[in-house]
Amino acid sequence: MQPDPHPPRPKLLLLEFWGFGDLTFATTLIGEASKDWDITVVGKGYARPLLAATFPALCFETYDPPWTVFRGKYKLWKWDWSALIRLIARLRRGRFDAAVSVRQDPRDHLLMWLTGARRRVGFPRGASGVLLTECARRSREKQHRVEDWRDLGAAMGLRGMESAAPFLDRARYRTERVDSLLEGVSKPLICLHAGARIAVRRWPEAYFATILRNLRALYDFHLVLIPDPDGYGSGLAALSDSVAPALSAPEFVDLLGRVDLLVCNDSGPGHIAASCGRPTISIFGPTDPDWFRPWGDNHQVVIRDICPLRPCFDYCQFPEPYCLTKLLPETVWPEIRQHVERVLGRTS
Repeated sequence: MQPDPHPPRPKLLLLEFWGFGDLTFATTLIGEASKDWDITVVGKGYARPLLAATFPALCFETYDPPWTVFRGKYKLWKWDWSALIRLIARLRRGRFDAAVSVRQDPRDHLLMWLTGARRRVGFPRGASGVLLTECARRSREKQHRVEDWRDLGAAMGLRGMESAAPFLDRARYRTERVDSLLEGVSKPLICLHAGARIAVRRWPEAYFATILRNLRALYDFHLVLIPDPDGYGSGLAALSDSVAPALSAPEFVDLLGRVDLLVCNDSGPGHIAASCGRPTISIFGPTDPDWFRPWGDNHQVVIRDICPLRPCFDYCQFPEPYCLTKLLPETVWPEIRQHVERVLGRTS
């Protein structure tokens, strides 16, 4: 009997239940694993529209875990247990050869074990190592999430992980809405995303306004403003040339993949732009850029050690996030101007 010239590829289950930036980081492993594995990503509803254009062979399972809400995650009586049970049943039917999660999270490890995946690779926490078949180790005690994905891929035996990086193929996300928005724009394109999913990561609108006025005095550019769904950032509309509210995930990638510079907080858009090879300026407050800065060289992180509790990872102990409200625009303007000059050239 002749061997099958095209044997079935092994099946990999990848868990990433968090935000746009986290899913973008996951492409570090997806890009290499997809060469040899059929991959199913389990994530929230925006995982498919964010990743499918770059990785059309991916399969998706949509699930919004109750333990990912910011507050009240352990009110077990409010969990939709039937949805979780149905998810586990579907995943068990998938008969996965391996499952991975980059998070040091026993809940992910338990879910991987419940799926019946033969190999379960992750970073153990406490006793959760008993749920894994292979415990990955970080190269350094403190490292970026991209480096975590590299170490996880190396533990799986994937080739090329030492240089793997987040990647979204911006050319595959062209949309009519962004084409229309940018029609006729010939000046350098700067995009401002002033919001963030977590409110304590938002630099005050008035501070962004000061930076924009300073930039307008030196440069001639077209500014696109992306306000948050709750309206944060809309107060800067008068300083912008166009406003792009309520963008879909493909529209986000399309727009951010075309900008000459993105100015933002510590939030998902910064990682999307970086994965498209576009330069960024990111304002950081309660988290640590050593772990979560936009990946790559052409980025400026703006941060000061103002609060003694930083990083608090969004659980601010004060009436306001002093790490951002006391980060005054006049203090950070010199480094912002220097980076803009590197990106756009000398002042006009």
